[in-house]
Amino acid sequence: MMSLLVVLILINIFLPYFFNEETMDASGFEKEIMAFEESQERISDSLSSIKKYPKPKASSLHPFFFDPNGLSEKKWAEIGLSEWQIKVIKNYEAKGGRFYEKSDLEKMYSISKEEFDVLEPYIRIEKQFDEIVEKKPEPLEIHPFPFDPNELDEEGWLSMGLRKKLVKTILNYRDKGGKFYEKEDVGNIYGMHENEFIALEPFIDIKKDTLKFVKKKLIAKDLMLDINSVDTLDLQQLKGIGPSYARRIIKYRVRLGGYSSKDQLLEIYGMDSLRFSGIVENVFVEIDSINRININEAGIKQLIKHPYIEFYLAKSIVTYRKEIGAYTDTEQLKNANLIYEELFEKIKPYICLN
Repeated sequence: MMSLLVVLILINIFLPYFFNEETMDASGFEKEIMAFEESQERISDSLSSIKKYPKPKASSLHPFFFDPNGLSEKKWAEIGLSEWQIKVIKNYEAKGGRFYEKSDLEKMYSISKEEFDVLEPYIRIEKQFDEIVEKKPEPLEIHPFPFDPNELDEEGWLSMGLRKKLVKTILNYRDKGGKFYEKEDVGNIYGMHENEFIALEPFIDIKKDTLKFVKKKLIAKDLMLDINSVDTLDLQQLKGIGPSYARRIIKYRVRLGGYSSKDQLLEIYGMDSLRFSGIVENVFVEIDSINRININEAGIKQLIKHPYIEFYLAKSIVTYRKEIGAYTDTEQLKNANLIYEELFEKIKPYICLN
C-alpha cells in the first residue's frame, strides 16, 4: 500500500515533463458564441416586429370583385387588409410575382385560410393575363404612317411591319362587319400587343364621317341592345367596346347564366364607370332568358360554377336542403348558413325550385 502511494506521487511530479506546455486559444470559439447570440437577438427582433402587424379577423373583411394582380394599396386597404399584409403582397409583385390562379393568393403567408375563404369568391383573374405572361410580344419593328384602320388594305398593314397573323385578324374583323370608331378599338383587336398599339396610335386617323355617325347614333339613343342575346359584333357598336371587351361581356354572361341587371357589367374585368356610363343608355336586360339553377337538384359542383356561389356557400345550400327535405320557397335559402340579405338578392334571379 505504501509502495502504491509512492508511485502515484512520482507520476504526479514527473508527468508534466512528458508533454509540451501549450496555451489553448479559445478566441475562435468565443467569437462563434457571440455570433450565435447576435443571430438569436436578430431573430427575436424580427418576431417582435411581426407581432406589431396583427392580421385582421376574417369577419372584418368587406371584399368586392377584384383582380389581385396590380391592385393598388388603397384598394387592398378598402378590402380590409392590414398594412403589413399589403406590404407582403406588394413586395411579392415587385420581385416579379404574379397571381395566375385564385389559390395563389392563399399561398401568401400573410393571408390566413379563413381570410382566403372570404376573399376567394370575389377574385377575378383576367385569363388573358396568363396568355400575355406565357407568350412575350415579338420584337417591335413597326414603321407606321397615317392611316384609317377602316380602309387600310392588307398590303398597307403589312408594310407597316405588323405580323401576318394580326393583319389576318384585323381583316376578318372588318369582313364580318366590324368597324373602328375610336383609336382604342384598334388596341382591343385580339392579338394586338400593347407596345404595337402605342406605336400605331399617333398615326391612326379615323374619318370624321364615321365618328359623326357613331356620335349621332348614341346621342339619339336609337341603338338598344339586349345584353342577354347580342353577339360580340353587336356589342362593338357601343361606344368604347372593342373585340376584347365584347368577348368579356359575353363570357361573363355565360358564367352568370344571363345578366339580371345592367349594373353587373361593372363586375367585368377592366370595366370602369366611365366606359359603363358611355353604354348604359344603349343596353337593356331581358331577364326571361336567364338560365336558373334548380336548388332542389343541383349538387355542389354545379352550384360553384356560378360566380356568386363559392364552395362553402354551395355546401351550406345542399346541407340545409337535406335538413328540410326540399326547398318549397326560395326565401328559405336565407335560413342556410353563410346567406345574408345582400347575397340572397344577388343569387335570387338565378335560382328556382323546379
